[in-house]
Amino acid sequence: MPRGGKREGTPGKGYANRTDLGMKMDESKDTAAAGGMTAPANSAPMQLPIYPDQTPNLSDPTQRPNEPVTTGLPTGAGAGPEAMTGFDTRIQETQALKKWIPLLDPIMNRPDTPDSVKILIRYIKGS
Repeated sequence: MPRGGKREGTPGKGYANRTDLGMKMDESKDTAAAGGMTAPANSAPMQLPIYPDQTPNLSDPTQRPNEPVTTGLPTGAGAGPEAMTGFDTRIQETQALKKWIPLLDPIMNRPDTPDSVKILIRYIKGS
């Protein structure tokens, strides 16, 4: 027997269990069927796709010709890992979140608060 049970209906004819497909849809003025729905005015513009030929390849020339390839690594030419410290903005962002701790404490102390939220609040407090 085929999966899902015995087949209903006759070949070439409609199926008895799908009578809803032949019903007329509601065509009142504010439905998609009547063409009355429009996109919200403040919707974000559509982003164009990025195609593979628009991204750099390993065989492309470098975009930083005066910087060694090993910059940021603990070994090799160029600055070490200390050169990468100026790019992390999380420290300043978490400092700015500290003003919300009085509002976050009651949320953290609720028994139904997920552990991930509690960990985030503890991280903000500790920064």
